[in-house]
Amino acid sequence: MTPATTSFVTQAVDAGGLAFGVARLALAVAGLLWVLYVVTVVALVLAVHWRSR
Repeated sequence: MTPATTSFVTQAVDAGGLAFGVARLALAVAGLLWVLYVVTVVALVLAVHWRSR
């Protein structure tokens, strides 16, 4: 490999690692939002049920 090819491959690997990190972060945020949504829905259902008694 030439130095230019090695540099290109290194940059591609770095970009792939960055993209993977961003994707993991996005999935973590989506998971937290999903948990927050479920907890909110359960709390609202319980509040309506408790209030209707």
